[in-house]
Amino acid sequence: MDDLDLQLISALRSDGRRSVSDLAKDLKISRATVRARMERLQESGEILGFTAVLRDDWRDLPIRAVMLVEVAGRNTEPVVRALTALTEVRAIHSTNGKWDLVLDIATRDLAAFDDVLNRIRLIEGIAGSESNLLLSTRKGPAVSASDFDRAP
Repeated sequence: MDDLDLQLISALRSDGRRSVSDLAKDLKISRATVRARMERLQESGEILGFTAVLRDDWRDLPIRAVMLVEVAGRNTEPVVRALTALTEVRAIHSTNGKWDLVLDIATRDLAAFDDVLNRIRLIEGIAGSESNLLLSTRKGPAVSASDFDRAP
């Protein structure tokens, strides 16, 4: 990926519905170049797809958190399989350093959050964890729940 690909991806992250014409104008390149690069990025797997963030996702699951997980020994795959079965675990990332996994968790309320934390800590092979509630989103593809105060 070159700088132009990164600029294109950045523009798509802020608004994945932007037209090819608008992207071309902003990036000061032709529409054909935008289209070709988007196709190449999709074919190479750099762009996996496009999605919509729904207002109800934020209304129904407003408690968001990141959980750092330490896995004992060589139990990563069984732990990941067990975590994958939990609907509250929206994403699982492997990482380096003290923690082995980073989880993106979403629940409807604090009681459900407490429940999922307890279920995660009971998974065989988890040696330790640390959880952090996400208070607001300052930059990213997701929007803050407060953005929906003015929604129709």
